[in-house]
Amino acid sequence: MKLYNIIKVAALAALVVVGATSCQSKKKKAAEEAAKAAAEEAARQKAAEEEAAKLAARTFELSEDVTLEASETVAEGAEAYRQALEEAKKGTAFGSTSFAVPTAGLLYADEQCGLSADAKETLQEFLNVWCASDKKSVILIEAYSNDGTKAAPEGCSKADYNAAIAVERANLVKAWLFAKQVPARNVKVAQNPRKADGDQKRVNVSIQ
Repeated sequence: MKLYNIIKVAALAALVVVGATSCQSKKKKAAEEAAKAAAEEAARQKAAEEEAAKLAARTFELSEDVTLEASETVAEGAEAYRQALEEAKKGTAFGSTSFAVPTAGLLYADEQCGLSADAKETLQEFLNVWCASDKKSVILIEAYSNDGTKAAPEGCSKADYNAAIAVERANLVKAWLFAKQVPARNVKVAQNPRKADGDQKRVNVSIQ
């Protein structure tokens, strides 16, 4: 009887050990599965964040499907105009079919009508945008004149003299565009030359 009790106790102890081992095994397996699931979820989140970052990094690009529009932004000089273009592109949603083009401001010395090297460079930056678009928009040339620090020619009022200078500046810009193969139907010169504020002498080139 005593031997039987000893064997019974031993058997029960063995069962306890087996049961404890099985429980620990199940807990370990559950912990491993939880860790695996957490790692997979973290990987999915990271992939989603990376994809979102890629989408956010995509910037607007000009194409023949893009229509140009006028912008209230005016930039004077080639370097300033390039910066204005970059800012405008950053502010345009990726995949957009329209783009608001900054106005190119061309400045002149008093009573000068010819295009300076910087003015030509600025115009080229503007034209590059037009050429990269659907080429259907009209380029508007607006001449501003407040020249005449010298006396106007005899028999000509200062107002008429300023108007003549403005017209000549606008015509030279138009001729430059024509020389770059821009069709006449896509170029318009404002009817009435404007008087600039202060002592500025300029031509604004924009999208109508």
